[in-house]
Amino acid sequence: MAPYLEKLRSQWNKKGTILCFGMDPVVERMKLDTSKNLSDEISRYFIRILHAIAGRISAVKPNVAYYLQYGAEGLTALGRLVDAAHGIKLPVIVDIKVGDIGRSSAAYGKFVFEELGGDAVTLNPYMGDDSISPFLRYAEKGFYVLALTSNDGARVFEYAEIAGEGKLYERVLQKICTWSNSHEALGAVIGATQTQFKGCIEQLSKNRCTIPLLIPGVGTQGGSYQKVKTVLDGMHYEPGIVRINASSAISYAHEKWRTSTVEDASCSAVEEILRS
Repeated sequence: MAPYLEKLRSQWNKKGTILCFGMDPVVERMKLDTSKNLSDEISRYFIRILHAIAGRISAVKPNVAYYLQYGAEGLTALGRLVDAAHGIKLPVIVDIKVGDIGRSSAAYGKFVFEELGGDAVTLNPYMGDDSISPFLRYAEKGFYVLALTSNDGARVFEYAEIAGEGKLYERVLQKICTWSNSHEALGAVIGATQTQFKGCIEQLSKNRCTIPLLIPGVGTQGGSYQKVKTVLDGMHYEPGIVRINASSAISYAHEKWRTSTVEDASCSAVEEILRS
């Protein structure tokens, strides 16, 4: 069994939740003292939330772009948050969506897994096998390949018909299943907001391809945690290797629960999402 899958299953067994927290800093929305060191302020903000909701989540997913926008201080904060998540045994999915020529992918892999210490990474399969393979050298890690994303623009390419092979996202899912035969911790990103979400799970189940899933789109984007769970349960899909992600709905819950602290508001948001 892959060490990454062991981490996912362990958290599921302890907590009974598959909710993943996306830690994406937007300074203008955060209650920070901007006169102080930004890396310290970003770190403290998310660590407060992490400790408040730790019992109701089973992974975290920082999106690297949100940290890069704040330069060196942002990257310092990212490293601290990876360490903080590991300190409370939460797997860290580094959301970077990369896939490049081999040497470039190898460099991205070194950054994600050796420098940051991430447990898993999101990958873009557009450039094919050789752009993915450098990451797979880290056999103890996890990999989520973009298949059907949660954004509206997914229809531009992902729904395109391929002669004799169905839609592009279906072809990508087939390829992911092939890759997963050699790398059991390799899975897919499938957006909860897409009308074909259930069809993707049916395709995987039909092909007996039970792979790790990262499911964005719940919370602010309008996806439903309970509807996703209903689809998975209906297909007898193993819940322990699935993570449903919510980001801003938790991070900035104080904008909705205005009389609450950041910590209390994030707890209220998590409970609302789990009931949704």
